[in-house]
Amino acid sequence: MAEGEGACGSFAPDLTEVIKITVVVADSVHVADTLRAHATAANARGDTVPATLVWTSFDTTVLAVADSSAGAFVGRKVGTTNLQARADSLRSDPILIHVTAQPTP
Repeated sequence: MAEGEGACGSFAPDLTEVIKITVVVADSVHVADTLRAHATAANARGDTVPATLVWTSFDTTVLAVADSSAGAFVGRKVGTTNLQARADSLRSDPILIHVTAQPTP
């Protein structure tokens, strides 16, 4: 009988990997106005890290994506939808956005 120690690899987590996306955005925008969303990515240490974010709207008839890399959206018609940021396979929580009519002068 032989005794010994061995390992087939490392099971330590990658603490530099993005594990959280935090989104900051207003919860409403008027039709034809631009909404700008901002997000930060954090690693397992809690440090903010650079990440390429891609933005999406769940209903582009209500809120269109004007620039998916910059987080710019345009209100298209009155209604509600969600927006979301993605970095690789990680997605932020959906954020509910209300698109409202332009105020009457």
